[in-house]
Amino acid sequence: MSNDCVITSPEMQAEFVAGSEGTGGEMAPSSKSDRSSGNRKWGPRDHIIRQLDRVRITGQLSPRLFRKLPPRLCVSLRNIVDEEFLRKGHVFLGFSKCGRFVLSYTSDVLDDDFAFYSYHLYWWQFQVHSKLRLVRQVRLFQDEEIYSDLYLTVCEWPSDSSKVIVFGFNTSGNGMLMNMMSDENHRDIYISTVSAPPTSPCTDCRESPKGPCLQHSFMLHTKYQVVYPFPTFQPAFQLKKDNVVLLNTSFSLVACAISVHPSGDKESNQILYSKQNQHNAHASCALSFSPSVASSGGHSPLPSEPCSPTPPGTPPAVTRAREFVAGIFRRAREASGLEAEDKGERPGPSKQSPSQPSDPDSPTWHRTINEGHSRSSGHTEEPSYVNYTQLRYVLGQVTETDQESEYEDDKISLPFLVTDLKGQHLKPLNDKASFKGQHLTVEQLTLDFEYVINEVIRHDASWYRQFCSFSDYDIVILEMCPETNQVIMNIGLLLLAFPAPQEDAQLRPKTYHTSLKVAWDLHTGVFSTLSVGELTEVKGQTSGSVWSSYRKSCVDTVMKWLVPENSARYVNRMTNEALHKGCSLKVLADSVRYTWIVL
Repeated sequence: MSNDCVITSPEMQAEFVAGSEGTGGEMAPSSKSDRSSGNRKWGPRDHIIRQLDRVRITGQLSPRLFRKLPPRLCVSLRNIVDEEFLRKGHVFLGFSKCGRFVLSYTSDVLDDDFAFYSYHLYWWQFQVHSKLRLVRQVRLFQDEEIYSDLYLTVCEWPSDSSKVIVFGFNTSGNGMLMNMMSDENHRDIYISTVSAPPTSPCTDCRESPKGPCLQHSFMLHTKYQVVYPFPTFQPAFQLKKDNVVLLNTSFSLVACAISVHPSGDKESNQILYSKQNQHNAHASCALSFSPSVASSGGHSPLPSEPCSPTPPGTPPAVTRAREFVAGIFRRAREASGLEAEDKGERPGPSKQSPSQPSDPDSPTWHRTINEGHSRSSGHTEEPSYVNYTQLRYVLGQVTETDQESEYEDDKISLPFLVTDLKGQHLKPLNDKASFKGQHLTVEQLTLDFEYVINEVIRHDASWYRQFCSFSDYDIVILEMCPETNQVIMNIGLLLLAFPAPQEDAQLRPKTYHTSLKVAWDLHTGVFSTLSVGELTEVKGQTSGSVWSSYRKSCVDTVMKWLVPENSARYVNRMTNEALHKGCSLKVLADSVRYTWIVL
C-alpha cells in the first residue's frame, strides 16, 4: 500500500452506527416496477431529475448524487504535498469541517526491540491548487507505551471547531509484546483532545508574549481498558453535545466536558450537573417520569409525559428538542404495549406488581426519583450514584506539589494528563477562587452501570423474585438530545434466574437474556427506567451470538427513531479503517464545498 494513502470512513465499528447521522445514500426500490418502467432505460438526465425530486421531498442531498466532479474541483495529492512527507509515511485522513485544513497522521516505532508506537497528528492549511502548508504538529497519547498499530478516528463536535478528539484502540494481539502485556478479553482505549489551530490569529494569541493562548494550545490525554463484549464506538451519539464526550468504560458511562473560559470570566459556567440551572424545565425531564410499576405486561412504565410544560420564552430549538424526546418516549411506550397514563399524573407512591415484594428497609425507586426532585427545588443532596468532579487548569510553571495534588479527589473516574502543545503540564487550580485569566475546565459526571442494573431490577422488574445474578452486560446509546441533556441507553443483560413455576417444577436457575432501557439526565445526574424487557432463555447460544443479535436489535431501534441531522450539525469523522483493511479510497472529499483531493 502506498504511503500517500487517503482514507475517509463514516464509522470505525460498522456493526452498530450504520447510517446514524442521516446522511445515507440512495434508498432501495420497493418493487420491480420502481426499478424500471416497462423496457425503458433511464438515462443520466432522468437519474438526476429523480434524485433532485427526492431532495425536494426529503430535504436531503445525497453525497452519491454527483459521483464525479469537474476537473477544476479535483486536486492531485502529489501536486500539493512534497514527496518527502509521503516518504515519511503520512496517512492523510480528511478535511476539517471548516474546509480550511487537511489532517494527516504518522506512526513511528520508538524502539525496534519492543516496537512501541508513537503517533503524531498534523494540520495542513488547504487552498485549491496551492501547496499544503503545515501549520501544526502534535504528539498524541503522550507518555503512553503503545505496543500495537491502532485504529484511529479523529472527530469534530457538531458546532465546535476549536478542538478535535482522537480515539485510538487496538483490536487484536499483534506481536509477541502485546500478547505478553494484554489478553483477548481486554482492549486498550487511548484518547487525546487537541486544540485546533485558529483560522486566523486571535486577539489573545497576538497579545500573549509566550505564544498561543490557552484556547489554541491545550491537550488532554487519557487511557482506559474495556472488556468483552467491547462497547461499540458511536461518535454520532457520544459527541452529539458540543464540548461533551460520552465514554463507555464497560463499567460506567463517563460524561466529560472540556471547555476554555475566556479572560474576564468571573465564574465558570458548568456544562454538566449544573445546579444553578436545575430550576429550568428542560433540566428536570427525568424527574417527571412515573416510577410506578405496571401491574401487567411485565414492563416498568414509560414516562407519561417526558417533560413538564414548556415555559413561556423557551427558545424554539429547546422546544423542538423536547418534542423530539417526547416522541421517542411515546414510540418506545407504544412499542412496549403499555396503556397511556394520565397526562396530569405526578410521581406518587410506587405501585408494586403482584410478583414484586416490597422491601421497607431499602430505598424505593420513588424515593430515588424524589431525591433528584428535591434537588431541583433548591436542595443540594446528591443521589448516591452521582459522581461529579471539576478541575481547572491554566498556563504556567508547574511544581511537583501541583502534580501530586492534581488527582486527590477520589471521585475522578478517568485521570487526564493535561498539557500544552509541547507536552508540558498545565498548572491545576485547586482552589475555588475566581480566576480572571483564561482557564481550562474539565468536568466528569459518572453513572455506574452495575448500580443502575441492580436498582432497575429490584424496583422495576416484574421477574425480580426469579432473579439470581447477572453475569454480563452490554450498553448501547440509542439517542442523545443535546438540548434536553438526555442520554437514552439500552442495557443488554445476561443473567441467571429461576424459571416461572408454571414453566419448570424443578426450579433450577437458567441463563436468560433481557434488556433495560434507561434515560440519564446530564444536568441533574438522575437516571430513570423507561422499560424492562421479558426474560428470554438462552438455549445453546454462545455469548457472541447473543450480543450480535442484541446489537442488531439496537440498530433496528435506532433506525426506527432516526431523525436526519441538520446539514451543518453533524459529527465530522476521519478514520484509518481502510488502512487496516489493506486498501485506500480514491479521493479525499470535502462534500460540503465539493472539492476532491485525488490520490
